[in-house]
Amino acid sequence: MRRRSVVAALALVVAPAILPAANESPAALIGQVVAAPSTVSYTGIVAAVRIGNQRSEASVYRVEHRAPDLTRRNYSAPAALMGDAMESKGDVVYAIDPKRRRIVETQNGALDDRVAYDNSYALLLQNYRLIAKPDETYVGRSVAVISLVNKYTGKATMLLRIDRQTKVVLDKQQFATDGSFVSEMHFEQFDSSAPPESDFALPKGYQVVQGPTYAPHAADPQMAARSAGFAAVEPKALAEGFAPVEGSLIELRGVRTLHVLYCDGIRTVSLFENTSSSALDTTGLTTTSATNVGGRSAEYAEDGATALLAWSDASLHYALVGELTQNELRRIAASISR
Repeated sequence: MRRRSVVAALALVVAPAILPAANESPAALIGQVVAAPSTVSYTGIVAAVRIGNQRSEASVYRVEHRAPDLTRRNYSAPAALMGDAMESKGDVVYAIDPKRRRIVETQNGALDDRVAYDNSYALLLQNYRLIAKPDETYVGRSVAVISLVNKYTGKATMLLRIDRQTKVVLDKQQFATDGSFVSEMHFEQFDSSAPPESDFALPKGYQVVQGPTYAPHAADPQMAARSAGFAAVEPKALAEGFAPVEGSLIELRGVRTLHVLYCDGIRTVSLFENTSSSALDTTGLTTTSATNVGGRSAEYAEDGATALLAWSDASLHYALVGELTQNELRRIAASISR
């Protein structure tokens, strides 16, 4: 299940005009985050953590980025990932598994989904106040600090520390709707020097396995719905600030499924529809209680800020998965009717 949002992906396509440093607005500074990967090379050690209700996940990896489109992550933690690497070259991703001496190659056209990124950036500016805080020093570098506050809830959803020199995000913290801490990605070490191209050579003697190929998402979610092969239904009500940004037809455990992604610029919620329940993977989610949607029984599960609501009507099976509360998901679900 692929999730995309502007700041979470650290790539905003179609940035606003870049202003001189002395006159930078928060919007212009975040805009420069987009341009950075195509022109700025760097290396560093990154730690990432995600807090859930039942469990937390953490990882540590060395990242090397060589502009414009070479990136490699070498994992040192957790123990299960020790020695594994992930490398991307344009829209091709290589998962390197030294234990099995194999490389899984995946082509993902959605990595360059400019329409979706552009739409998400516009939504971010529409739904969030970008509040500049005093500059700080972080891992020995001068950083701009920006808080992104949801205009509807009044609560901070994200905090960014952006390197003044390179415009690389050195620290990203995200918070749930109730203000609780959800996740953080931060550099423990950062160096703006370019790694040698030889660091991106794939290991020799490994078996290369072809993984799935993902086409770019349809620019128009309604176009994807019309191609679904069944009478798809769209919600008549969404959470405040959310709008459809992309749609696609995917296979979930062999079942043809319409996937439409809604976004408010940071948070996302996905709607899946199909004619035969595909038993969405709920690994890591804890079912809390049975609920109902329009008088029909439904399944609700959550972990941290991510929640799932699944139900069926006489014709279709539905699932909503995203960073919303149970009440918000139930309101969207109740608006989906024939």
